[in-house]
Amino acid sequence: MNETGGAAAGPAAGSAAGPGAGAAAGPAAEPAARPAARPGRRRAVRLSVAIAAALAIVAFVATWALPNMAGPLFVQVSALVAPRPSVSGPTVMIADRAPVQATALDVGVEVVNQYPLSVVLGTGRTAFQAAVYRRDTTGHLVRVWQANLNDPLLEEGSDSPVGGGSAGGAAVIASGTTRHDLTSPTTRFNLVGGPGAPLPAGVYYLRVWAYGIGSQLVPIALDGGTDPLGTPTDLPAPSN
Repeated sequence: MNETGGAAAGPAAGSAAGPGAGAAAGPAAEPAARPAARPGRRRAVRLSVAIAAALAIVAFVATWALPNMAGPLFVQVSALVAPRPSVSGPTVMIADRAPVQATALDVGVEVVNQYPLSVVLGTGRTAFQAAVYRRDTTGHLVRVWQANLNDPLLEEGSDSPVGGGSAGGAAVIASGTTRHDLTSPTTRFNLVGGPGAPLPAGVYYLRVWAYGIGSQLVPIALDGGTDPLGTPTDLPAPSN
């Protein structure tokens, strides 16, 4: 009886408890772990993002901020002056050029935008101006001639990115050099007065402006005139 009971109980116990117990006692399956991001790869991504942001800032500054907000820093204005030779009239020496006899001067303005892109300049009512000065008895500069020229392409002050007010506006200056004539047969700087008498001998000073930016003074000596005080250092301002 004991052998039979033992034989019957053995397989049953093994069949009931063995497989079930093995399944319950075994460890649970874990998901496969993802490989950790490498520190070098993370640094490369951050560096790429930083470079892209820096390039975007540089592009913004170079293509918008500088041309619109710092335009005058890239623009140079110079006076253009040429005598009208004649057999009469005073002897004229412009700066360090050779003297020539002339009855009038043609005046222009040269604008050089040294920036590779167009720039925006704020300006007053008049885009281009020219004026000739001479010292009075007290040594002060007195204007003896003036010419103005408007630019039809000027924007109104309210439309200008640099402001300018209701009396001003803005001008878009292309890269490179442009020249504008400020005189004509009726507005040239005559060196001979109405009755035909030449202007008094002495040194006259020409200055031109473009969009509010002035040139250096250009000395113009008539009939060998000199200025004992030398070239003025207090540069005159435009009339508007």
